[in-house]
Amino acid sequence: MPQAKKPRWVVYILRCADGTLYTGITTDLARRLGQHNAGTASKYTRARLPVAVAYRTTVKTHGDAPHRELAIKKLTRTAKDALIAKQAQRRNRAWRPLEGTPMNRSLSRIAVCLLCSFLLCDSLRAEVPIPVESADAARKRHERVGERRKGPGIICHRGASEHAMENTLEAFRATFELGGDGSEIDIRMTSDGVLVVFHDDMLDRHLEAYGDVSDYTWAELQRFRFRAPGKFGAQCRIPTLAEVFALHRTHAGLMHLDIKRTGLDTAIAELLTKMDMWDHVAFANSDTGGVILKDPRFKSQRYKAGLYLDRGEVLPDAIGAVLKKPGDHVIVDDPRGVAVALGRKLGKLSKEPVAPRKTEPRTDSKSPAEGDLLAALRAADDWNTPAETFAGRMISGAHIRARARAAEGLLAVGASSKEALSVLEERVRKRSLHPDWMFHGFDGAMSLRTLILLRAPNAVDLARFVLWRDDPALEPVIDPRWKNPRAWTDFRVKMVVFPALAKCPGAATEKLCRDYLALTDAEVRELGPAQFEEAGRALLAVSPKTETALELFRHRLQEVRGRAILDCLMHANEDWALTALKNGAPHALAYRVEE
Repeated sequence: MPQAKKPRWVVYILRCADGTLYTGITTDLARRLGQHNAGTASKYTRARLPVAVAYRTTVKTHGDAPHRELAIKKLTRTAKDALIAKQAQRRNRAWRPLEGTPMNRSLSRIAVCLLCSFLLCDSLRAEVPIPVESADAARKRHERVGERRKGPGIICHRGASEHAMENTLEAFRATFELGGDGSEIDIRMTSDGVLVVFHDDMLDRHLEAYGDVSDYTWAELQRFRFRAPGKFGAQCRIPTLAEVFALHRTHAGLMHLDIKRTGLDTAIAELLTKMDMWDHVAFANSDTGGVILKDPRFKSQRYKAGLYLDRGEVLPDAIGAVLKKPGDHVIVDDPRGVAVALGRKLGKLSKEPVAPRKTEPRTDSKSPAEGDLLAALRAADDWNTPAETFAGRMISGAHIRARARAAEGLLAVGASSKEALSVLEERVRKRSLHPDWMFHGFDGAMSLRTLILLRAPNAVDLARFVLWRDDPALEPVIDPRWKNPRAWTDFRVKMVVFPALAKCPGAATEKLCRDYLALTDAEVRELGPAQFEEAGRALLAVSPKTETALELFRHRLQEVRGRAILDCLMHANEDWALTALKNGAPHALAYRVEE
């Protein structure tokens, strides 16, 4: 009777149309990393392997994932290489055996050895030791968790993000310092299999980086700076999920697990078991947390309501109404209002980081010359010609990202010449069209941000043009699944306006903010996603006066009023803000905390 063949280990080396090398370690691994749905092969992690692609085939995706054509080469391991893989499996459980056909074994051995050492190194660096806990300490922790589960509890959305950068250890710590019971935690995975906490699909809103979390290793992510890190400055960093779990274990805190990609739930469940934290989990996504939801140790709870979307978290009437609703917990961005309503004492906020950064953020030793940056920004002949094939879309996306980098590079070198401002303005008016929202208009968005921060003479007028733009040329790139007006397609460009204007004081900025705040809901809906709260925040930032704050306290929209109160609380040690609170929102004085 012939012996059954043992499954081999397969590694894919991929080269995209733009020449970039990628690795996808088995379809199963890619699925477990959450890059695509079962049975597909779409997005793969970056490789550092100098392997040329000699043989090519086409891999197509199905379902909701976009159509992708990737040139790949299969490399298989020998039995000896499997020993290395088993060691990697102990460190990184995403490794799984998959049947394959032997090809170039010598090349395979080199590639796999390099890849395994690469994975082992970065994964080990990301490991967080779990403190030893006595039986008595564990019992007391579980008792405290049980008390929190009885409710009503306060869950902070991405941590207490009013007091530290969202989804950082400092924001999660502030949750407990300000009377909260736990946090909503956004979970992703790096290219080397490390579970981390970060919300956005793309890094560029918060970090000086481009792409997705899954495009980078854990070590690479630690080198990026946050754009607005707050009081913790360069110490602000993306934490691992293990670090966040450890902090919640220390505080006996509840957790809402917002798992951003499919295929991560098994690894998360293993970490919960390892850290004895199943009772800490009060909520988990139904679409991405199947393994967790099916586990008998998971006991789901219910929200009364969320107060963070319309800033009712600092308005007594809204808080009182929500606390009367059925359910266990309330979700907020800032826990102070609900904590005071529940009779809790607000603690003092810590000034030091939870875990100091071990790796200094990356700094560019040499900035590109202004001429080179302008040349890169001008290279946009295809800006209004959306690519039809996947290869074309990938190449177009790479070009758009290169122009976005060039625009930010001009800001870094302080390029304020007439030529530079003219090229940047052209890029805003002729932002690139692309069917993928990650790329559409990205070069225009970064160019507009640069113009505003450089205080270009026409920057505010250009911002107004962008906010009110409804371009018929968008028709070829509108996603048919969207049910929103055409102008929403430009949201990447529109959404940079008010955060940038908040750093550009002047009469023109104030007028633009007030004009936007005066619009009706119906008028704004035709222009793009509503930004009333952002407009109010920008107005108060450029006009920090008692009169401005009181004006916003009287606005028809609750989110504008609540945002103004929160911003005044952040400046409560300044006379203008304290006077505004005393005259317009005296109840909020009880929310002041010592920092």
